[in-house]
Amino acid sequence: MIFTACERQLELEPKDSQNTNQALSSIKGINAAVVGMYANMRSASYYGRYLFMYGDLSSNDVYLAKANSNRFIPTFQRNFAAVDADALGIWTATYSTISRANNIINAVDNVSATQEEKNLAKGQALFTRALAYFDLVRIFAKPYNQGGGSQMGVPIVLVTDINATPARNTVGEVYTQVINDLNQAKTLLANTSSADKVTASKYAASALLSRVYLYKEDYNNAISEANIVTSAGYVLLTAAQLPTFYSTVGTAEEIFTLKFVSTESLGSDNLGNIYLKPGYGDVRVSPDLVAVFNPNDERYKNYIGPFTNSPLEFQNNKFKSQDGIQGLYSPKILRLSEVILNRAEAYAKTARPTEALTDLNQIRTRRGLTALTGISGTELVDSILTERRRELMFEGHRVFDLMRNGLPMTRNYCNMPTEVSTPTCSFPANDPKMIAPIPQAEIDANPSLKGQQNPGY
Repeated sequence: MIFTACERQLELEPKDSQNTNQALSSIKGINAAVVGMYANMRSASYYGRYLFMYGDLSSNDVYLAKANSNRFIPTFQRNFAAVDADALGIWTATYSTISRANNIINAVDNVSATQEEKNLAKGQALFTRALAYFDLVRIFAKPYNQGGGSQMGVPIVLVTDINATPARNTVGEVYTQVINDLNQAKTLLANTSSADKVTASKYAASALLSRVYLYKEDYNNAISEANIVTSAGYVLLTAAQLPTFYSTVGTAEEIFTLKFVSTESLGSDNLGNIYLKPGYGDVRVSPDLVAVFNPNDERYKNYIGPFTNSPLEFQNNKFKSQDGIQGLYSPKILRLSEVILNRAEAYAKTARPTEALTDLNQIRTRRGLTALTGISGTELVDSILTERRRELMFEGHRVFDLMRNGLPMTRNYCNMPTEVSTPTCSFPANDPKMIAPIPQAEIDANPSLKGQQNPGY
């Protein structure tokens, strides 16, 4: 019996699972992979928490409390090491999302299904891959205008291969890939509509393109893509809707929301819990942000309040709960108000102040503020950026808005007794510490990345 058994070959294929080729050999498997792709985006290291944390803790809207759970300290201090766990976490989670999208994109054309079914799956995967690459290039590379796209970006991987060792592409090449993916996604998602909120749609692709073109300073295309979205039937939320907007999924303002259901709660790692007590309560609202609000602003009334157990500090109330679960939140990644502000900024920077003011005042009047008149040039751009700061607060945009506009990140409320101390209270937009390091673990594993670390790390 022993000799007989030894002559048999080992059966290496597990009986209870499939390899990637098998899993993606049918439209049922493809659709399951699409669900898995979105699930990967909900990781606490990606849109579940850290992407928003990175954009805000790296800037001057919030601060890390002195009494904290030892999370995000390097992010707040802008004092990363190449071995930082947060940088590695978002790098890994985002490339994992890209890997899932790649597998769908490269397999779907070969399955037996209707063309519409294939287009829907592929379009969603292309949108997701574009979003992931855009997030990576914002975090790990200098803004487009700090080198015209010639500076190092991140590796572009279009076919997932564990043995591949890609070097870093340029920022310009990453932007080109993102734009190509989104334009292809728009075509493939032609049958989607503004009613598609929790899966990618053609309008989500245009909304993201308006953001990408704005960052690239291609203002005419930013306006064109925004025009597509603003004519699609989305509606700005009213002041009466503000109290429940962030706890509700599927409102008329949402373009693309990454939906969490109650069974997908991250528990203590829910986004809101990093702001709230009970919960970690590590991140507090900076007086720097409070100072840009008029007390009549409905956003101030609804989303900023006294911190629990420390009434002289301020608390973010945007992400208090969903489905009765504290801190649970479905990230509203793309919404109409951002697209309108994208267009307003693009209008202002192409000497079209009338159109820019019209867009800016759409947001202001909906939020309880008076309309602005008679401003143009730098004053108008500054007003739009301030409105972005108010409208998009706690949603991960602040540091990128500062950097792409060449503005310093300055904390007036800095090294106070309530917060973690920082070596520096102000950084110019081109400071090497304003971007994250390429994770050392990735450099150690990939010989093509040797010598391609970001300066200063």
